[in-house]
Amino acid sequence: MKRFAVLSALVLACALVLVGCEEEEAAGPVVVVEQVDKYKANLPPVPKIPKPDVPETYNDSSYSVYGLRKNVGKTMDQVVTVTAYIAKMYEKPVCPEGKTCHVLMPHLFLADDPKETLSKRFVRLVGYAQSFKEMEDEKYNAEQGKERELPEGVFLPPVIWDWRVGHKYKITGLFARSSGAGFMDTDGLITYDKHECLDCPTEEEEEEAAKEEKKK
Repeated sequence: MKRFAVLSALVLACALVLVGCEEEEAAGPVVVVEQVDKYKANLPPVPKIPKPDVPETYNDSSYSVYGLRKNVGKTMDQVVTVTAYIAKMYEKPVCPEGKTCHVLMPHLFLADDPKETLSKRFVRLVGYAQSFKEMEDEKYNAEQGKERELPEGVFLPPVIWDWRVGHKYKITGLFARSSGAGFMDTDGLITYDKHECLDCPTEEEEEEAAKEEKKK
């Protein structure tokens, strides 16, 4: 009987040792982390984008691009008028012969500075034409002195083809985060309604400039 009790005690002790070893293996090796005193991460400073040197609104109550975004609580989902420059236009890609290229609908980018390159300061203008073919046809008709012929009772929005990069415009349209044509921008975009070029040369000025160019 005593011998049986001693054997039982030895078996139990061995079992406890094996369980302890398994738990230690499951827990994995102990990693000692040493703290390095007075250590600072060598990270570059956060870049600061200077505030645009333009007012939020002009004397005629039109917004700058900066003001349009600064007052997004009042301007979002509203028809607004913006005075800005055309900084960049989307151009139809040149597609190699025999291949099909993905072409977006015509659109351009407005900014408070005609030479702006920071995309965060652009606002996209869409909705002034459905396709480049439409713009090309309208340009041809204008050069030939023709007008679009529409069936009676049919009204279509104007097709604007003569935008000029670097020139200043006053543009009215709906400011929203998406357009009916499928464009989306979390910072907002403008769907075209009407426009006025504030510094484009007149036809007479262009003709005079062309004559001067021929003399050179």
